[in-house]
Amino acid sequence: MSKEAYKQAARFFVDTVARVQATQWDDVGLGEWNVRDLVGHTSRSLTRVEEFCAQPAEKATVLSAAEHYRISLAPANVNDEIAARGREAGAELGEDPAATVRTAAERVLPLLDGLSEDMVISYPNGAIRLGDYLETRVVELTVHTLDLANAIGADAQAPPEALSVTLHLLADLAVASGQGALLVLAATGRGLLPDRFSLMA
Repeated sequence: MSKEAYKQAARFFVDTVARVQATQWDDVGLGEWNVRDLVGHTSRSLTRVEEFCAQPAEKATVLSAAEHYRISLAPANVNDEIAARGREAGAELGEDPAATVRTAAERVLPLLDGLSEDMVISYPNGAIRLGDYLETRVVELTVHTLDLANAIGADAQAPPEALSVTLHLLADLAVASGQGALLVLAATGRGLLPDRFSLMA
């Protein structure tokens, strides 16, 4: 399921990037990022999968997609580091960012066809099942493609399977952070979420 959802999310991203107008790359994207930075950051969910799939490991040390986020978001300066990497990735997109993104997807998606989701890969947090890591990339691709669509004023419908994986992982993060009940009450019309509520903080 993770591979199919990832493929859907990746195609959703590629198609939305193709809709960015030449005059929009320097427009506000998300927070301190412009559109180019936002696309650069999101494109790492393609290039990092390609990189990590070439680094098999023996045994998983990060046991779920939710645990990946707990570890990744723990450092005190993590947001500054993410912002800087996004700007660097944006600069690396070159003169034709849409073509760069499309080419990356064309390399990565066929690569997954021959791999098992139970394969363990080595990455900066340790070692993780490919399927679990792909779930995290589905979240990144889906959420940030929606961010991109908002930034460029495009009407975009996220693929159902990608949305399902995203929502399931967000639910896991809510439970792990002690905010599960708050999310349940809000989702069933029994309460309101606080302003700027986030499970990624």
